[in-house]
Amino acid sequence: MLDPAIFAELDCVAYHRRRGVLVFLLVAFAAAAVGFWLAFTFDQRQGLAELKTFGDEQLHRWSARLEREIDKFGILPLTVAMDRDVISFLTAPDQSEKRDALSAYLARLNIAAGTQQVFVIDTKAEVVASSNWQDAKSFVGRNISYRPYYRDAVPGRVTGYYAIGTTGNAPGYYLATEVEENGRRVGVVAVKIDLEQLESDWLNGTAEPILMTDANDIVVLSSREDWKYRSLGPLDPKKVEQMNETQQYNRHIVEPLVWQAAGGAGDGRAFIVTGDRSGTRTYLADSRYLPNVAMTLTVLSDTTGVSVRAAERATVAAVLILLVALSVRIVNQRRLATRERLLARDALQEAYNYLERQFEERNRQLRSTNEELRHEVVERIKAARRLKSFQDEMIRTENLAVIGQLSAGLAHEINQPLAALSTLSENAVRFLELNDTSTVRHNLERICDLVRRMGVLTGQLRSFARRTDGELGPVDLHHSIDSAVALLGHRIKKENVDLVVHKPQQPITAMGDAVRLEQVLVNLISNAMDALTGNGEPRIEITAGRDGAWAVIDVVDNGHGLSHTVMDRLFEPFFTTKKTSGLGLGLAISQDIVRRFGGDLTAANTAAGGARFRVSLRPVDASENDHG
Repeated sequence: MLDPAIFAELDCVAYHRRRGVLVFLLVAFAAAAVGFWLAFTFDQRQGLAELKTFGDEQLHRWSARLEREIDKFGILPLTVAMDRDVISFLTAPDQSEKRDALSAYLARLNIAAGTQQVFVIDTKAEVVASSNWQDAKSFVGRNISYRPYYRDAVPGRVTGYYAIGTTGNAPGYYLATEVEENGRRVGVVAVKIDLEQLESDWLNGTAEPILMTDANDIVVLSSREDWKYRSLGPLDPKKVEQMNETQQYNRHIVEPLVWQAAGGAGDGRAFIVTGDRSGTRTYLADSRYLPNVAMTLTVLSDTTGVSVRAAERATVAAVLILLVALSVRIVNQRRLATRERLLARDALQEAYNYLERQFEERNRQLRSTNEELRHEVVERIKAARRLKSFQDEMIRTENLAVIGQLSAGLAHEINQPLAALSTLSENAVRFLELNDTSTVRHNLERICDLVRRMGVLTGQLRSFARRTDGELGPVDLHHSIDSAVALLGHRIKKENVDLVVHKPQQPITAMGDAVRLEQVLVNLISNAMDALTGNGEPRIEITAGRDGAWAVIDVVDNGHGLSHTVMDRLFEPFFTTKKTSGLGLGLAISQDIVRRFGGDLTAANTAAGGARFRVSLRPVDASENDHG
């Protein structure tokens, strides 16, 4: 008996195993990719949700702290506005002798409250008393009618306004209220808060970027010094003109900050891309408008860590999926290997029993013949000679008949098993995806039977059987074309295809592998015939020649050509336009084979409307020159 292990070395078995490995790798990596995407998306959403929660907490914390810092100064202008001495000073016709006393009072209040300046303005918008009355840059006598906080001041309520001082060029936040006597305005009390000290106290200990913008979208407070007094994007020229009229920024040149929205987060928040010349970063921006100060507080949370963590965890998930798939593959392969050995052993045992029966039958016939010819020695010798001659003649005749039959109907006989193989293979893939292993096993058993049937057919024509070791060498393009056409001769004749082969007078030799090149050509000619289905006058032209430094083979049909959609995906694996057959791997594998030769496989539409597939190869003379 033969060793069952030799069946594992058969070409058909090796082919199906290689295809099984390819399918496994594709499915495993596809599952890993899907797992990576799902894990990354889930973890990123979780991270962004945590980041949003953290941003809300920080926004509430910093807004509450800022409002407390501002509110503690709000009582000061109201207190001064209700002081009878201040009201008397503003209502008296001439109180210049009391100006110094009132200014000294304001200076004491300013020191006690920790503010920057406290000053009183009359109805002519002139500062009549100020806490800095003795300084060189005293506010006394200055007209501030251009300041909105003076025009918008109302009695009994404090209004706020941010501006850069026109006297000392110091930024501050102004709190103002109207001084009223008997229902009429007699003046305004204003308090200027030092924002730099407020900013230091407010943002002490923060690590994330925090900024405060006014109604003009200009950063007035920020945890980053280089962001201050910069606008969130370009400013409207009309708004710039208005700011110059109110001297809100003391004609300070405001430059735009890199601030670009990169999409919404789904709940009112936005992703912001900001930075400087050294680079940009993406933040999750959480903003809140503070009506008490008429400004907007924004907390930025860096999203880089979220994406990095999500990618790391998604990678772990993908690796686990690959390990699980590999484990399942190993267990399944061991089970299939065991079954293959059992099936091979049973098949060999059946063959051995058949041969043994045949041997016994022949022995019986020989004994009967010997018994009949025992008394005819001379005739036995002659009969034996005639029998041997007859047997030799019968063998030769049988061989010729078998070879003639296989040569004439090989394609027809192989097409049926191939069609069955295609159907069973496609069904096996689908049932494998459905985890229906019993049906898959049944299909594989039938596939092996069909392959053995094809092996019997092709084994009788060994002279046509060729093996390849994958090494590249000189290939005669004429011979490859003839071989491919011969293999498809039955189908070409059956479908009445007008096939024309154009060859130059001199043979063309290119670097490649003859068997694999014939495989490519058979695939291209078969696809061309498929494209000509329903064409009244199907025609295919095959041309071998030279195009510059390349040796080329063109396969041109007179079909409807290739659409833009098909052209874009023509060489993608598993893409096919055939509705009833085909896995979509033919052109992808063909292009890969040609590229391994150092050439390329391309497709285009002809002017007449058909399709042209071109195989470009390095000619042998060019290859020798490259190595010379």
